[in-house]
Amino acid sequence: MKYTIPSLIAIPVVAGVTYFSINASSGEESTQKSENTKTETVDRVPGAPPSNKYRKIVLNNDYNHTKWGIGKTDDLIFNFAAYTTCFDTEDDDNGDGKPDFLGVPEWVAFEIKHFEGTMPNYKRPSPWMTDDILYGKKMAPNDDTYAVSGTSEMKIVNSNSRFVRGHMCPKNAADRMGEDAGYNTHTVLNAVPQLQLQNNGIWKTLEQNCTDWADKYGSVWVISGPAFFKKNPSMWLGQSGEVMSAIPDAVYKIVIRENPNSETGIECIAFLFPNIIDSKEKVVSDFLTSVDQIEKVTHLTFLTKLPDAKKALEIVKNEGLTAEQKKAVFNQW
Repeated sequence: MKYTIPSLIAIPVVAGVTYFSINASSGEESTQKSENTKTETVDRVPGAPPSNKYRKIVLNNDYNHTKWGIGKTDDLIFNFAAYTTCFDTEDDDNGDGKPDFLGVPEWVAFEIKHFEGTMPNYKRPSPWMTDDILYGKKMAPNDDTYAVSGTSEMKIVNSNSRFVRGHMCPKNAADRMGEDAGYNTHTVLNAVPQLQLQNNGIWKTLEQNCTDWADKYGSVWVISGPAFFKKNPSMWLGQSGEVMSAIPDAVYKIVIRENPNSETGIECIAFLFPNIIDSKEKVVSDFLTSVDQIEKVTHLTFLTKLPDAKKALEIVKNEGLTAEQKKAVFNQW
């Protein structure tokens, strides 16, 4: 579904973009925004989506994508039906006193629920979508940044060794909420440059694990995103005249489920994958780590809605494990 958008006007918005959505329980139009109070000026129609190419954004109150809390909310927050994304803007990520734009989300959070229905079948959008205003301000890329010249003519270029649009919230999880929810995952607001052999290999395996766990436990909550080990990206994707996207050193995924028998009330399992990875790497559990380690490499904080004492216990679980111990933890899920 496309929207008719009137001419743009300049409005101050909180850093949490306000855009059009429909409350699924009432069917009434509503707006969503972050609770953060940092302001900046963005040219945006009140109530408008990031682009008129998105399908209708219908928020379902039965889903709470950020239930367990994430500390970094001073970038732009977009609430989609299937996920919430925090997109990097002109904050100072590397601490040099200058604004920087990474062209990727800082994190993407989503809840997956048990599903027994029929998955939708539809044509994916091409090109992928962006935020038109952020793109115009060179704060967000469009699909051109991810295009690799010659992929249709040269097999060697169209291989597993190139960087592609890596979903943070995967289509197969969002499709459980309907066609529109899945369609709206195909946006650079939900993607980072990811090596194809990882994106279509071990990362895809973990995505399937997450949906399997949702079916097993009823619900799981997932947080995915990029990690830049020295805060300064070492590589960028894009060519002259395009909005560049920072290529992460690694990508992470934190999976949370409720467990009333746990001391903290939840169970977490976390993974950190090098972005450039050997194609022989097939064992997901080899990359199991702790939430604390992911906090250290991302400079984010997670599980912020837990009491401090419980958070302190949960984030250090699974540190320093052997390969066999990691496999045992993984298999217990």
